[in-house]
Amino acid sequence: MRIGQLARAAGATVRLLRHYEAQGLLQSRRLPNGYRDYPPDAVDRVRWVRELLDCGFSTRQIQGFLHCYGQERADAAQCEAGLAQHREKLRELDQLIAVLAERRARLAGRMAQMFGPHIS
Repeated sequence: MRIGQLARAAGATVRLLRHYEAQGLLQSRRLPNGYRDYPPDAVDRVRWVRELLDCGFSTRQIQGFLHCYGQERADAAQCEAGLAQHREKLRELDQLIAVLAERRARLAGRMAQMFGPHIS
């Protein structure tokens, strides 16, 4: 699959795919004409990368455990480390949610004091 086809199938831009490849998140081989050729599972791989980025992981973190999501032979120790990173990310998000909930409550209280209890 050529890069334009992959971009359309994965809902990504060609530039983004080149960036993922430069980061080691996506692999291609070169055809004799110099074009990139991606394997059929590249669409799923791009979707996983995008989903993991949306969860707050960095490309460096993703590169360390992305193979655990695919059909490649995964190293158990690396996948265990990836699971630990996922758990840590959940803890970070829970902490952020708690901070934001407290800020929201404080703001709602301030609004009620200033503008009355029916404004929130």
